[in-house]
Amino acid sequence: MKKPKQTMSLRRQMVVIILVCWLLPVLMAVFIMGWYLISSLGQGAKQSLSEQFQVNLQMCADRVDSAVEASRLASYDSSIKDAWETYELDGWYPALYKETQAFLNRQYGSDSRFQFSTFWFSENPEEMTLATSNGVSGSGYTEVRRFWSEDFEAAKTLALNLDTAVGFLERDGRVYLVRNLMDSDYRTMGVLVLALNFPYYFEDMGTLPWVSSVEVTLGADAAIAVLGEIPADARDVIQAVSDGNGYKISARAGLNYGVLLAPFTAYIYLFVGMLLLLLPMLLITFQFFKQKVNEPVEKLMAGAAQIEQGKLGYQLSYQANSREFQYLTDSYNHMSGQLQHQFNRLYQEELALRDAHIKALQAHINPHFLNNTLEIINWEARMGENTKVSRMIESLSTVLDAALDRNRKPEVRLAEEMTYVNAYLYIITERFGKRINVSIDLPEALMDFKVPRLILQPVIENAVEHGIGPSGHGTVSIRGYKADGCLILEIENGGGLSAQDEAHIERLLAADYDAGRETSGNIGIANVNQRLRILYGDGCGLSIFRSEGSQVIARLRISVSEEKD
Repeated sequence: MKKPKQTMSLRRQMVVIILVCWLLPVLMAVFIMGWYLISSLGQGAKQSLSEQFQVNLQMCADRVDSAVEASRLASYDSSIKDAWETYELDGWYPALYKETQAFLNRQYGSDSRFQFSTFWFSENPEEMTLATSNGVSGSGYTEVRRFWSEDFEAAKTLALNLDTAVGFLERDGRVYLVRNLMDSDYRTMGVLVLALNFPYYFEDMGTLPWVSSVEVTLGADAAIAVLGEIPADARDVIQAVSDGNGYKISARAGLNYGVLLAPFTAYIYLFVGMLLLLLPMLLITFQFFKQKVNEPVEKLMAGAAQIEQGKLGYQLSYQANSREFQYLTDSYNHMSGQLQHQFNRLYQEELALRDAHIKALQAHINPHFLNNTLEIINWEARMGENTKVSRMIESLSTVLDAALDRNRKPEVRLAEEMTYVNAYLYIITERFGKRINVSIDLPEALMDFKVPRLILQPVIENAVEHGIGPSGHGTVSIRGYKADGCLILEIENGGGLSAQDEAHIERLLAADYDAGRETSGNIGIANVNQRLRILYGDGCGLSIFRSEGSQVIARLRISVSEEKD
């Protein structure tokens, strides 16, 4: 016999997992810190810093590109161009001024990318000027007046050589984006100047912790010292270049290895702190798993062991401290109770079957002898040409064969069940004669459905017994139909129900009815109800109720499948 595979206990597995999950990060941190310390002193670190510097420069270029695109709005939007064409026709400058000023306020007046915007028309650059400040970026008209007094001429000179391109002008740390605005004939209509909000575009270059100085050049010669100026004799300098939308942007940065290595002091303290905190954190984590996982699992295992030892219905009184394990505990208790209930039910059914078998043996000491005796009587009746007695004996033999169930088949086709019913009805009609009238309405489509053997005879017998009224006459109707996945068989009689009868029927058809304690022999309908509930579940069974007038209906509900055997 193959030995079962030995598995590690849950507690040991938790210890291993916790140690691995905490020790591995510490060892990895030590390794990474040592590797970075070594590589930072080599050329690889410089290359890595250059790549990072290039990424930051590209981010700045993307922002500058957004400013270039914003400057093109003046060309895309036809407001200024239409106003200019109207001005050329009527010469009315206030309308041109109003429309242009409205455009500047609308497009750049609240754009935080620009400190202010200015515009002049080429026809008269000194007089036909406009400007708008941007309160969002914190600038005012002081900066605008400074532009007109100190930077206007330089911007105008730059615009003369730009054509349709954009240009950048740097004046003592102030950076301007310059662009010509063309009319429909591609003549210079005016010049748009946008004062760039310097921190928005280049703050990423100056915040790198490992640079000592940064210089950025926009376009051909707009050089800007973002973070100090790089000394002429600087040794460690990295460079980056990026292509903008119609321009180039380049940057240079001086490195400070002292600054690069300084943060590692904090890593050393962090590493020591991690080691100091590792032990209590391990204890806390282990205690958490022990209380939240290990103890509930051990309780469930102990309960399962009780069931293995035969203690069906064993209940756990342990209150779990988590919703998930409390659900498992409640489910275990419910399952254990259901298991005990099912076992008791099966045990009672086994006892009932045993008692029924003993009673059958007592009632039918020798069924073969009884059948042989009936056959001899039947032949004697035939020889005496008494066909009525012969047929009654044959019907009785049919009913006895069904009761003995030699083939041990718990279910038969409805057609076969009706042969037993017809045999029984023949005997009854011979007994009562014209005092009883029996009608049967069972569609042929129902005859192939399976039903329990001798399930109708006890109910029909009860209907016959109660269907003969005080007048000595009665009617019994048998009908059937299919509804909601069930075969419905109904036996109706006109015997009526008294309050005492209804109470007696309610007791006989109760789910907890015990036929073993019944002293009366009238337990046939209780047996039918219990058989149907055992075979097909609580949704099926026998019900007896009063219909219109004095009519009483006994209804059998039998679960059937769509496929007929």
